[in-house]
Amino acid sequence: MILRSFVRCLCFAAVAVAPLDGRDIRVELFSGKRIAGLTLEASRGSLRICGRPRRNRCLEVKAHVRARCVALKASVRCTSGESVSEFPTASFLAPEPFRLTVLGSRQRNESAAVLLRHAEAVPTARGLRVIAPVSLEDYVTGVLAGEAATLKNPEALAAMAVVARTWAERSHGRHQAEGFDFCSLTHCQFFRMPTDKACEPSPAAEAAKRTAGRVLEFRGKLIDAYYNACCGGVTEAAGDVWPDRGALYLNSVKDPYCARSEHSHWQQILALGDIEKVMRDTRGKSFRGRLQDIAIESRTVSGRARTLRLLGSGAQRVDANEFRFALNRALGWNTLKSNLYTVERRDHTLIFRGRGLGHGVGLCQAGAEQMGQMGIGLERILAHYFPDTALGTLSGQEETRFLSSEHFEIVFPTAQEHLAAAALEILEAQRTELRARADALPTRIRARAWQTTADFIHAARQPGWVAGTNDGRVIDLQPLDLLQRKGILETTLRHELTHLVVRRLRAEGVPHWYEEGLVLFLTGEPVESEPPALDRQHSLELSLTQPRSEAEMRAAYAQALKQVRELARRKGEAALWQILERPSPQDRQWFKSVQ
Repeated sequence: MILRSFVRCLCFAAVAVAPLDGRDIRVELFSGKRIAGLTLEASRGSLRICGRPRRNRCLEVKAHVRARCVALKASVRCTSGESVSEFPTASFLAPEPFRLTVLGSRQRNESAAVLLRHAEAVPTARGLRVIAPVSLEDYVTGVLAGEAATLKNPEALAAMAVVARTWAERSHGRHQAEGFDFCSLTHCQFFRMPTDKACEPSPAAEAAKRTAGRVLEFRGKLIDAYYNACCGGVTEAAGDVWPDRGALYLNSVKDPYCARSEHSHWQQILALGDIEKVMRDTRGKSFRGRLQDIAIESRTVSGRARTLRLLGSGAQRVDANEFRFALNRALGWNTLKSNLYTVERRDHTLIFRGRGLGHGVGLCQAGAEQMGQMGIGLERILAHYFPDTALGTLSGQEETRFLSSEHFEIVFPTAQEHLAAAALEILEAQRTELRARADALPTRIRARAWQTTADFIHAARQPGWVAGTNDGRVIDLQPLDLLQRKGILETTLRHELTHLVVRRLRAEGVPHWYEEGLVLFLTGEPVESEPPALDRQHSLELSLTQPRSEAEMRAAYAQALKQVRELARRKGEAALWQILERPSPQDRQWFKSVQ
């Protein structure tokens, strides 16, 4: 069977997701929020709301039509216009990203909105729980957006991507009993879904793709990959924070690189009365007398406070972590930024002078950023913070290589190296052929060739007969050698790049079938000379956006090309671009007549 690259491309930064089938990471979005309801709206295509397990008929929601779902005692009620459906669990699925906005218990929270292609809403005693399935690499991207927003250097971000991926693989299923794998809070890793429509690849996405599949190992096993914002010049041994997590690769190491961080030196002045109140509220009746001073009784190897002695009418020993967490909960997070401090009494106050932010274990983000700026690569960064570990590759993933040209970068398995340069030449040539319209493209475009068809299917969320796809930023390809054997390597690359341009120039309301037909016309790809008739119950637009079989999809593309060819014969090729970018009322009427 000849593979074809008849695939939609999307100018959205939405995470690519697929049905909740157990292959992906299930992430609870908006963790900690009380969600009374949701609104959903697709800007293009349609949205389907179905039950899980599917019992009732699905609720079909057209583009620009808003649907609303609210929590009942044991179900989810969804309405759109006059249509109302109730589901034990509501599953939202669309071929293109839709906007999901959380409705709080009191008022609408516009900031709590994300772009998705698939999600679930589960009724709970606290309202709705929203779960989205994401691939491992998209999970890493979301974690970098949440946990590493301060990192700018590509090497530091790449190192963090390896650490975040290792932690995810090691800790998978942390909330399995609750029906998902990870929450989106720092209890797991702070995960942030994309909320904008930027077509340029984000630094986080670039770091995740660059290091795809790479993890840290110690003696052949995944490590406990911890990280912190700033270690203050020396990392902490894991065993001094979590006694059961001690490891040779998590011992304390000197870190001269984080000295420029805003957290490298800090001071906090607290009233003795405020501290006393926090301790009394925390320890209850076990806290006796008036607080007069605090002494550091013992320190860890790194110099951090391990135990404190609260001095007053009596003396009480307190764990330094317990003390810091209690103060931070009561007086504001980062009141005490770390346990690496000295304490001095002055009148009725205590002066804490400290260094660092966080527990200090593992990779120091401030130090990694400085190392990257000094030209130190991700391998040396990781080796510094995790001594004696080695970079490994997840099972089933081959080591990747990179090759760049003026406008493109291609990522590929080592075995496909002989075709990578040719692929770049094809892309550059097609970019030149697109002439001025290529200005709509990003400054640099990344293409990724997968090792196997199964890898492509899983990553791109497309059936096996598809040769390539893109999300408006990155082109994903079946294995280059497979495309070469099929004789469609050049066709696929030209098709996907042209798709990027056409999608970016397409005006609102121009249907998918016109976009697809125009791409086929411009690239001159061969299709069946006389396209078969489509099912009258399934429009041309639906046959393209939601094909029920390969045969239906091929017939739909052939029909779309036929319509565009006829239009070019009547009005000329220049008119095709004008209709794409600035369709007249007559053009829009023609679109509807073809539907």
